[in-house]
Amino acid sequence: MQRYYFNKMIGDRIANIIVLLPIFIVGVIYLILVRQTNINLISGILFIISLTFTAVLWFLFSFIIGCLAFWFENLFFVLLVKDVLISLLAGYYFPLSILPDFWKKVVNLLPFKYFGNYPVNIILENQPINNWIENTIIELGWMFVLYIVLLVVIKKGLKRYADIMG
Repeated sequence: MQRYYFNKMIGDRIANIIVLLPIFIVGVIYLILVRQTNINLISGILFIISLTFTAVLWFLFSFIIGCLAFWFENLFFVLLVKDVLISLLAGYYFPLSILPDFWKKVVNLLPFKYFGNYPVNIILENQPINNWIENTIIELGWMFVLYIVLLVVIKKGLKRYADIMG
């Protein structure tokens, strides 16, 4: 079941990439020519690796939230809160760098910055490789934690489902 949804998510992402590729290319050309941003091959590769890990993190988190259907009849508001929470904490609405120091520390402890803010910063800020390695290790740690949480939630959810359904 997990493999099906993961492959479906990957297929959706590939379709989105194909559709949005022309816009992405124009954006990269703009960043290089107009903004004089120094985008090199290494930062591009690190960006793609980070986006791949972001897709896995997004899948794991979304699957965990989806498993709440074992306990709730209607997930509409749960999904709405998830989307708003991720949008705020991932830096979709504003850069996370403008947050006060306390909130920056809180956001840095959570996995959500890896959903948007961090991959974008790889391209725009040309972070040193040791910073990328450190953040990638943390991102891999979050993938491991979310995977363990997912296994626990599925096990408890299926048990509850079996108990109710007979």
